[in-house]
Amino acid sequence: MYKRNLGFFLIMLIVSIALIGCADNTDNSNQEEGNNNDNEVKGGQLDFAYHVQPATLDPHLTVNDATRDISAHIFEALLTLDTSLEVQPMLAESYELSDDRKMITFNLRQGVKFHNGEEMTADDVIASMERWKTLSSQAETYLEEMTFEKEDDYTVIAHIPNPTIQDLYILADTAQFAAIMPEEIIENASIEGVEDMIGTGPYKFVEWKTDNYIHVEKFDDYQSRSEEPNGMSGQKNAYLDDIYFHLITDPSTRIAGLQSGDYDIASDIPPDSALNFLNDDNFQTAVDFSSFTPINFNKKEGVFKDKKIRQAANAAINVEDLLEAAYVNEEFYELDHALVKKEQTGWYSDVGSDVYNTYDPELAKELLDEAGYDGEEVVIITSREYANYYNMSVVVKEQLEAVGMKVKLDVTDWASVSQKREDPEKFDIFFNRFMIRPLPTQYLFMSNEWFGWTDSEELEELSEKILYADSLEEAQSYTDELHEVYWDYIPILKPGNTALITTYTKNVKGFDYMSNPILWNVQLEE
Repeated sequence: MYKRNLGFFLIMLIVSIALIGCADNTDNSNQEEGNNNDNEVKGGQLDFAYHVQPATLDPHLTVNDATRDISAHIFEALLTLDTSLEVQPMLAESYELSDDRKMITFNLRQGVKFHNGEEMTADDVIASMERWKTLSSQAETYLEEMTFEKEDDYTVIAHIPNPTIQDLYILADTAQFAAIMPEEIIENASIEGVEDMIGTGPYKFVEWKTDNYIHVEKFDDYQSRSEEPNGMSGQKNAYLDDIYFHLITDPSTRIAGLQSGDYDIASDIPPDSALNFLNDDNFQTAVDFSSFTPINFNKKEGVFKDKKIRQAANAAINVEDLLEAAYVNEEFYELDHALVKKEQTGWYSDVGSDVYNTYDPELAKELLDEAGYDGEEVVIITSREYANYYNMSVVVKEQLEAVGMKVKLDVTDWASVSQKREDPEKFDIFFNRFMIRPLPTQYLFMSNEWFGWTDSEELEELSEKILYADSLEEAQSYTDELHEVYWDYIPILKPGNTALITTYTKNVKGFDYMSNPILWNVQLEE
């Protein structure tokens, strides 16, 4: 059965910046009651200084952050995630999972319109889901045999011959999400993506001026859910007339534009600049601890193939030094050893906390001696294009050298790093970012098919037990054991949870962040 072999980790496009996942932990102290109907402010243009240009706005094609961040305002899926990373209905009015988990019945919301004015029906849902399941890496691996049955115009049944505990989470995933589009749009889609960006979201696509901006405008016929907003779920209000995502890669330009009033919001603020904004009453800052930036070990070739040397590295490295070098201040990082957030109570474990951040250089030297380390060179591939990765690389180099290891920094552009990490003979360590996932089994670094090449029978067996458990409760009963095996094997070294930082002006009300900016429910006050 395990020939599936953790293949769901083949979400390969996520790996450059990772992503994929999902959190809240936003600094809500700066968020106003943007959904208070007594104080609604409607209209206006929001100018968002966004840090990168997406490759596409077709959410079926990629897990890329930029695609998700923008297309989430245009498209919606049957299911989505709340701030606790639990599954909630969106375009489905409700859903029912059979006792054997082999059948999911989706009761569709009626009266939901696409941006072209047509009503969403089962035909659109089935066409969209059939396309998505062939493009999503998770779906292609675990839901490849899933079929869809139209019971009537507002009822769709998904049949899953080999269900796992994570199927609903895959269907609700906010990265490479299962956006519902009109059937005719799906039929005319090419390998490059759909031609027309027509969804059901609160904002509709207007224009994409390459290297300049992406413009969306209010969808007047949007049909919102009635529940309280909760992460990506619940009520969505399109208060704004227009949103411009200005594509600005240089952080100093984004910051200057925010300070001058050219922009209302700016994403991906460097931590040192964010400290200044935190002390400025003219601005608000959302700090979202939904990711972590680990040390990825090459376990296929080189010294870190030996578990004892990975354990030595864990003892040699002071993770607080690592986090401070990259994120400047503890406002922007938090020490945490676990694979999920504390709010994910069923999956969180204290096991491993005694191994985490021990910082014992003498123990590191002993472990290196026991492993027979003989001065082999450790190559860290990194790039100054990502200052946090580079700064962490420098600290790791210094601290490994302090216990007697020979270390070389190979500094190139990020494209070269991405290429080199595919070859186990060209690196020993690299950094990236992972979004915190709903299930701990969903991380790419658990897979022997992802860069780093984890090769642990114990991790594979535990993942299989979790995935094919008869209930969520049974699956979560393996949480402590999973963390114990993880911290013994150390496929990666997680320093802690790290922040994604967005700053906005004081007249922006109702802004939220859950691994991506949420601009529905945002209002602009004079």
